[in-house]
Amino acid sequence: MERFSLSGKTALVTGGSRGIGYGIAKAFIEAGARVIIAARSEGPLQEAAASLGANCIGLRCDVSEPAEVAALVERAWQLGPLDILVNNAGISPYYKRAEQVTPEEFDAVVRVNLRGAYFASVEAAQRMFAAGRGGSIINVTSVAGIVPLERQGVYAATKAGLHQLTKVMALEWADRGVRVNAIAPGWVETDLVGALFASRHGERLRADIPLGRLATPDDVAGAAVWLASDAASYVTGSIVVIDGGRQLR
Repeated sequence: MERFSLSGKTALVTGGSRGIGYGIAKAFIEAGARVIIAARSEGPLQEAAASLGANCIGLRCDVSEPAEVAALVERAWQLGPLDILVNNAGISPYYKRAEQVTPEEFDAVVRVNLRGAYFASVEAAQRMFAAGRGGSIINVTSVAGIVPLERQGVYAATKAGLHQLTKVMALEWADRGVRVNAIAPGWVETDLVGALFASRHGERLRADIPLGRLATPDDVAGAAVWLASDAASYVTGSIVVIDGGRQLR
């Protein structure tokens, strides 16, 4: 079990103030890591960091802005060389058919979900290369990047793009000891998903899950601990699906 320990490691989790990101940060701390969480809203961010205890620090960042991402990684590295980066920040702000999406809505989702993860990974990886420490980068994607999801076309496209980006970066960075993997959750109990399942679409969506329930952030966090740990030292370029069997439909 020592191979699953994150003792002595430092992790940065974007979108870490709530939902899946908060669950991953909590699990990392329980596994022994020091964790830096990042989010756009300063108040909720610092509340989350305080609730996670002394081994957590909150740093504000809007990942849609590459300059802010670069500053975030630099500040995080000054607090302790990063061993782990989790690109969890993401948005799904609407539930529309493709022809209803505006250019502004399209760009907003791409800037956060895909571009934000891209530049955070590049910034972290370059420092990992220079330090010669290797590292683990984990992209939180979605089963929507594998199985088409109606009324979520742009969101699904960004997650599918992040799957391919995961594989390309894993291939390019393996010789320098940086592993890159992705976790693709299905429906997880978060504020956004809760509102959707409470709508008239909820019963149909739940019926598509063979295990018959939504995931919790804890269901996702276990896979993140594994991918970040030495227990997954030979795993790179993989997409770990955690969806209660939904893609089997």
